[in-house]
Amino acid sequence: MTRLLKLAAPLFALALPLAACGDSGNNGGEQNADTSANDEQIVVADQNSGGIHSQAGANLNLPAGFPEDVAHYPGLNIYGANTIPNMGYSLAALAEGSPEEVAAFYSREMAALGWTEAAPTPGGASQMLRFEKGTRSVSINLIPNGANTTLSITALS
Repeated sequence: MTRLLKLAAPLFALALPLAACGDSGNNGGEQNADTSANDEQIVVADQNSGGIHSQAGANLNLPAGFPEDVAHYPGLNIYGANTIPNMGYSLAALAEGSPEEVAAFYSREMAALGWTEAAPTPGGASQMLRFEKGTRSVSINLIPNGANTTLSITALS
């Protein structure tokens, strides 16, 4: 499992930025230019490459199959999402509230959903939360962004 995490973390880190990349024309990807109102979903890139499904935009939906037992912060604006078959999911998002408020929400709600929180990782202004449930894990990185918090969420199967 540790080896899987060591391999998966860089893959997720590389895959998320790909969500914002355009289609190179050789992978069957599709790009949309939807200009919806504020709280509506806006998908600017939607592609499949090497089995990885990536989306970029604003107010994206959770990816199909995203674990129902992973807490979802109210009003979370997902702007990047990846699905990596047989491994898991990664999200990039923006939440209203400070990292402390967002961390308190995830600590409380993930425990209520049966997850065990590992010791938090110190990181200066940013915070990293890690939760485990059986053989699955969820990592949540919280980075201050003005009055908001930028989140990077990785859920491994």
